[in-house]
Amino acid sequence: MNQKYRGLYFLGATLGVGLLIVGLMKLMSSSTVLPSSSRQQSVAIASGHKVLENKINELSVDNISPAQYNNLLIEIDNAASQKLFNKAIQDMLLQQLNDKYTELCAARINVLLRADSVKQEEINSLIAHMESTFGTTREIATIKNKVKALNYYTQVLPQKVNALINQGFAEFENREYTQLVNELKNMPNLEGSLKRKKSVISVRNSCISKLQQFYRNYENWNLDMSNIILITSKKLINA
Repeated sequence: MNQKYRGLYFLGATLGVGLLIVGLMKLMSSSTVLPSSSRQQSVAIASGHKVLENKINELSVDNISPAQYNNLLIEIDNAASQKLFNKAIQDMLLQQLNDKYTELCAARINVLLRADSVKQEEINSLIAHMESTFGTTREIATIKNKVKALNYYTQVLPQKVNALINQGFAEFENREYTQLVNELKNMPNLEGSLKRKKSVISVRNSCISKLQQFYRNYENWNLDMSNIILITSKKLINA
């Protein structure tokens, strides 16, 4: 009887040890899988972050556009919604994108302004997108002032010159003439790099030449009028 129980005890102990060994093996197996899965997730997160960061860094003055900004913004938001990275990384990428875009837009507009043929439509598009995205910042205000100054000296001021010339000699005022000539020669509100543009120099020289020719014609007219008045006066005296 005792021998029978001893056999049962031995069998139970053997089964218990076997179950314990199986449990330990499963535990060890699961513990080795978790770090691997965690590493894969970390690699995926780092990869998603770096891919977008590289795309931001690849932006340049030559290819910057509102469409590129919007596309990258969507990519960042989509990647964040897919949990490829956390909120802190998302905010970091957005800040990098905003800083890079603002810097490159300003540089691009300066390039366009310095070109002899100004692409006004592209400039307006960049400014409008920056304002709608970031509001009226100091950088945007500076850019708009440059554009305004260039338009004034190449479009508005020549119109003032033509208006003075077309008004006729009788209404001519030296003060207005002198003011226009000085403004054209100095262009006080235009930065140096824009003053050296061929198109700006051409407009300035043309306007100054028109004014000077008009003034010479005015002096001749004024002299003729003085002679007429003098002759008329003499006739009246001798009459």
